[in-house]
Amino acid sequence: MINTLAKLAQKPSDKNIRITRVVFALILIAVIYFGYDVTTVNFSLPTELKYALYLFPIIGLVRGILDPGIVRKWLWKWIITGLGATMLLISLIFIDDVENTTPTIIPTSTVSWESGVSLSDITTASGESDTFSLSTDNWFGFFGFILIIIGFLLNGKNITTKNERYGEVIKKIRV
Repeated sequence: MINTLAKLAQKPSDKNIRITRVVFALILIAVIYFGYDVTTVNFSLPTELKYALYLFPIIGLVRGILDPGIVRKWLWKWIITGLGATMLLISLIFIDDVENTTPTIIPTSTVSWESGVSLSDITTASGESDTFSLSTDNWFGFFGFILIIIGFLLNGKNITTKNERYGEVIKKIRV
């Protein structure tokens, strides 16, 4: 039991950190892609702004694949927290989901003006659509909340060794 807790408390390897970043970015890309058709932008903003949602996973892909050692630890904490807060605000304010509704189908060949329309003549289309879609709004907010938590609580475990000492000046050399 104590060994398991000690293992969980350890910092993951650089390889695991980078793999986690890439997988998280790919999941976010999939959510945006599959929810693109049912996502709408509020406040009469152009619908092309939905493409800006892809900027968030691109940052994770670049950090996961290339791992540029150019960000200090404290700066990375605020970048992650800021990205998460931005994703949460975009989800709450700027984007919404449009429900995919199918219209009621009334067969015109069986309806006459004299007989009227009976309930048996009206058929409802099945609620299933031909394409698969996700709720981008809700998932985007959820992933933003996860990023805020990671930024505040798990920042020391989310940074690779290349970035841990970036920008620090060595003033004393101890032997």
